[in-house]
Amino acid sequence: MSEMSSNATSLGAAKPAPGPCVPWGFWGTSAWTAAAIAAWAAMQFSVFVGMFIVSGVGDNLSPREIEAFASHAVALSLISILAAPVEIGIIALAIRFARCRFGDYLALVRPPCRELLIGLACLAVLLPASDLYSYLSGRTLVPSFVMEAYRTGRDSGTLWLLGFAIVVAAPVTEEIVFRGFMFRGFAASKVGLAGAIVLPSAIWAVMHVQYEAYYIVLIFVLGLLFGWLRWRSGSTTVTIVLHGAVNLASLVQTAVIAEKFS
Repeated sequence: MSEMSSNATSLGAAKPAPGPCVPWGFWGTSAWTAAAIAAWAAMQFSVFVGMFIVSGVGDNLSPREIEAFASHAVALSLISILAAPVEIGIIALAIRFARCRFGDYLALVRPPCRELLIGLACLAVLLPASDLYSYLSGRTLVPSFVMEAYRTGRDSGTLWLLGFAIVVAAPVTEEIVFRGFMFRGFAASKVGLAGAIVLPSAIWAVMHVQYEAYYIVLIFVLGLLFGWLRWRSGSTTVTIVLHGAVNLASLVQTAVIAEKFS
């Protein structure tokens, strides 16, 4: 009997169950996030420089001409799409070092319909309210660089590429980093749930430096909403879907204004 037991053990029949996934703490999460964002920024810069060289536009452009080049739909789209795998790759590496499963760590689970409906209802109030405030305060509803991206995409026949970058690539990448990886690590650290909602929202908002201050504040508020919904639902997929819905609504709004009122 003892020999049979020994053989069973040697064949791996009684392997211990894997331990529970332990997320990175505050500093580990912060360091990996900084590495991911740095890699993302470096890739974006590399793609921009590469496109600049390949296009042959010359190196004596004015700052305004460089800004116009960067606002072209193709440039914006490729920069966003090609940088996304690099950023997600760093996050995946961090999760692998933590010996956790990618989907489990990031809460990439099927979104509860009720939470999606709650999120859509919140957006149905927040987005029109922000547009109304923009209108009453004399601001444009669509930032100029977004309008320029739409027009260049329309004229070059690359709206489909711009749409993919805005509605799919950007929401997936940003939510994996901010409401997925950062939320999980911060929530389990000393900053707790409040820090897990507020800190990623603040960093996410500040990264949108291409917008004026009002829109950055609006992005911060959206981040708080997404963080709250991430906590309520236990699913980052919810925020990915809602983020995509926000960007889709923005793209449709831009198209309507560009085609009907300008």
